[in-house]
Amino acid sequence: MRIALKKMRPVARLLAGIMLASVTFASVVHAQDYDNPTIGQNPVVAQPADYKPLGIRAGSFMLHPGVELAASYNDNVFYTPEGREGDLIWHVRPYITAQSTWSRHSFSVRLAADFAWYSDYSILDYEDYFLQVSGTVDVASQSQFSYGADWMRLHEGRNVRSAEQGIVPTIYHLAGGFLGYDHTFNRLSVGLLYNLRALDYQNSRRLDGEIIDNSDRDRTQQDASIRLGYQVSPDTQVFGTAGWVGVEYDQKYDRNGYDRSSGGWYVDVGMDWLITSVLSGDIYATYRSRTYDDPRLPDTDGWGLGGSLAWMPTTLTTVRGMISTTIEDTTQSTASGYLRNLYTVRVDHELLRNLQINGQVSYYQNDYTLLPDAPEGARDKDKMWRFGVGATYFVNRWMWISASYDYSDFSSNVAFDDFESNVAWLVLGLER
Repeated sequence: MRIALKKMRPVARLLAGIMLASVTFASVVHAQDYDNPTIGQNPVVAQPADYKPLGIRAGSFMLHPGVELAASYNDNVFYTPEGREGDLIWHVRPYITAQSTWSRHSFSVRLAADFAWYSDYSILDYEDYFLQVSGTVDVASQSQFSYGADWMRLHEGRNVRSAEQGIVPTIYHLAGGFLGYDHTFNRLSVGLLYNLRALDYQNSRRLDGEIIDNSDRDRTQQDASIRLGYQVSPDTQVFGTAGWVGVEYDQKYDRNGYDRSSGGWYVDVGMDWLITSVLSGDIYATYRSRTYDDPRLPDTDGWGLGGSLAWMPTTLTTVRGMISTTIEDTTQSTASGYLRNLYTVRVDHELLRNLQINGQVSYYQNDYTLLPDAPEGARDKDKMWRFGVGATYFVNRWMWISASYDYSDFSSNVAFDDFESNVAWLVLGLER
């Protein structure tokens, strides 16, 4: 791994680092959307070479079908500050990946699902689905197109505070895709990227049976950016990114009478480098701003940091870190949006050749942009700490067993809104 990273061009190392970070930390980034481990992601971060599934060859593709049979226990399934209720949840998670083996270009498809049944509170049962298609087209040695499309049927847990939640999970659909182009001119590199995604929320209901109309949350978001990089040395690249974001809601006015469609921009300036043969990553400063169509909604903006880091202190240990800053939407009547800062660190260690242990900690903070007439006690700041440990034992190339524990501590300035939860997982994985 160290030799491969050292020989890769900085742009390629950056992309590889992002891919590693997305696999490792997706469960943290999307914790507000669905349970951990995350649907659609590889269930194991890195398998030992002699325990990797061999797959099934189908022409010029390699197929990797698999399934996870899991049980988890959550001691606070309704995420309440007091009167906590626990439950045992059963999961069946089938998935399949098809990856091309072409000498040029690439193409992959991944399908996954998560079926969850609660032993006592069946109203919390859910079914999540995930479909992703992605690939690259090599135009020339220094030019490449990339593309992707995905469709997901997901659920929001009751731990989400940025929107009103009912007694049953809020189901939503996410569909979208991206197009990218990268070209290198000697030391200068240029990257263009366009993202599109559409969110469609289903209605939920309160404890008294009243329907929560979520149609005002349906929206389409576009993101277009250009990235310029300059190779200062073989191991260091400085870069800058400028982008535009547009959000268009299907309904002109939300449940509180506000037009939440918006437009905004962002700028990132940073560096991608290979510090040593065992330490590489990127770090950048970012400024983001969002202006809303409704003049009563104040702008949401702010400074932040972003980046990822991969460190291998030994051949058996890997440490990965990630920082991100984003602007998120909300239907809270007292805020126009919020700035989210997320920090994550994960450590993986190969205790034995077929036994891996890991630990991770993450923290996020949501800073809401309040309306001028927001009442005292309106949601202004949310914080979440998460700590987790886990172990995976590889029985052979096609079977593994993993166990993990996750602790969450949520706090807010809103009275009686804090909660803690302890979740334990036991997973049997099978993959061809």
